[in-house]
Amino acid sequence: MKYTFSIPNPSSQLLHIRLEIDCEKGENIHLQLPSWRPGRYEIANYAQYLKNILITGPVEQVSYKKITKDLWVFRAEEKGSYKINYAYHAAQLDAGGSWVDPERVYINFINLAFSVKGREEESIEIKLKLPSEYQLACALPQPKRHQLQSQNFQELVDSPLIASANLQHQAYKINGTRFHIWISGQVRFDWKLLISEFKKFTLRQMQDFGEFPANDYHFLIHILPFPHYHGVEHQYSTVITIGPDHWIGRKEGMDRLMGVCSHELYHFWNVCRIRPKAIQPYDFSVEAYLAEGVVAEGVTTFMGDFYLLKSGYYGIPEYLKLLEKLFERGFENLGWENQSISDSSWDLWLDGYKAGVPDKKVSIYTHGALITLALDLILMKNGHRMHEVMKQMWVNFGSSEDGFDLRDFKTIVSSFTSAPDDISSFFDRFVWGKEDLFPVLESLLPSIGLEIKKVPRENKLETGFGIKTNQKGKVLRIHPKAEAYQHLMIGDSILYYQYRDNGLRLSFDRWNKEMEIFLPNSTSDTSYFVDYKIVQSGPSEAFSRFTHS
Repeated sequence: MKYTFSIPNPSSQLLHIRLEIDCEKGENIHLQLPSWRPGRYEIANYAQYLKNILITGPVEQVSYKKITKDLWVFRAEEKGSYKINYAYHAAQLDAGGSWVDPERVYINFINLAFSVKGREEESIEIKLKLPSEYQLACALPQPKRHQLQSQNFQELVDSPLIASANLQHQAYKINGTRFHIWISGQVRFDWKLLISEFKKFTLRQMQDFGEFPANDYHFLIHILPFPHYHGVEHQYSTVITIGPDHWIGRKEGMDRLMGVCSHELYHFWNVCRIRPKAIQPYDFSVEAYLAEGVVAEGVTTFMGDFYLLKSGYYGIPEYLKLLEKLFERGFENLGWENQSISDSSWDLWLDGYKAGVPDKKVSIYTHGALITLALDLILMKNGHRMHEVMKQMWVNFGSSEDGFDLRDFKTIVSSFTSAPDDISSFFDRFVWGKEDLFPVLESLLPSIGLEIKKVPRENKLETGFGIKTNQKGKVLRIHPKAEAYQHLMIGDSILYYQYRDNGLRLSFDRWNKEMEIFLPNSTSDTSYFVDYKIVQSGPSEAFSRFTHS
């Protein structure tokens, strides 16, 4: 089968698409558009962006029937070639969407390519009608200019592309694999320095997994003129959207770019190949419920950052600052009291990628990374590390393409310790359960010469009374254990407040009605929203073992 893409009017952001398939007489063709994509476990309903489906056969126009929100069926009355013409509104510029403008074409085929049921294993030719000066960045083979070749549907939808006349490209090679860096947007950094640091974290990850089964790997990076941060993993590539461009030229912006690139490269093994059973193989037409988010994203979040420490990109002070932010994001939310990380992973299909109900759930990224840190420190006491666990996961489930579940992961972690019952207890309490992880981390950090302290914030409204606002005084969060939780609502606007010896008097607006309350000081030494400070309290050798072992 063959896809042809054209963009008659880039400013309209409409991709014009033609799918050509050869059919037998009497064959029923089911055209299934994906409803979600790899790396994002929520229904996206890409069919909402399709326009003007028209099907023609060898003789005339063919009628079709829509069976579900994203499944179309037609019957081939004659043998021959059938053409499915339609348009897709490509106006989502993040790492999982598609975008067209007068300067570039960016396609995630998962958004807009039909799976022809029963014929998913057929090879697919892709032709792109683009300006002659456009370069093409994609992991798929390019037999001719502006043409791609895919072995099957799964390979196609796991191979995004960027096409532009202004793409910048550099590459580096490690152990026979060529790593390509494609940049769409303004480059305000030193290419030599960037490649040097990429090589370091790439090498460290490859050494710990023992192999990188690919000849080529592509970083497809959109550097945008506005604030943005997103990355999505694929079999032989990753797409990253990050901005603003002037920020990338500074240390803070470069840290973010390095962080997301290290994270996404780690996904080459973890998720793209070490996959939960629920997505082995992918079925993009229905939900794929999985409890393994702590492994898929928690381990990846922790290890992606850890390899920047291990490679030398981060110094100790920078890495400790990163850990402090992780603690703040992980523990400021009290969702762990209400839903386990395994249940939060399952509910990704329900509310996983939006703030949702306050303190209902935990993040598989931040809370998962904190769980991984705790497991790494437990393993370290037993003379092993998390990278050994993940290498065994690679051997057992990655290279063999067998799916895993949480119990498989627990079994492998246990195999690297002398007390498997302790690991079982840990999983029961913190992975399947809803216990407070902070005391465990507090007790483990001294083993690598670190101490963590909760530090009251200078903002007394947050620390002493549990009220977080934006700069205009709008209430964003209220700590559920603070007195304010009984009186204020999210969305109220604080007009005025005054601290007194015995408490806080404040006035606020709710739906254009001014109200006033008095909040007494807490009877305990409770600090509601706090910062976390991690300091080296032991010998430097202890943390050095953590970094290098």
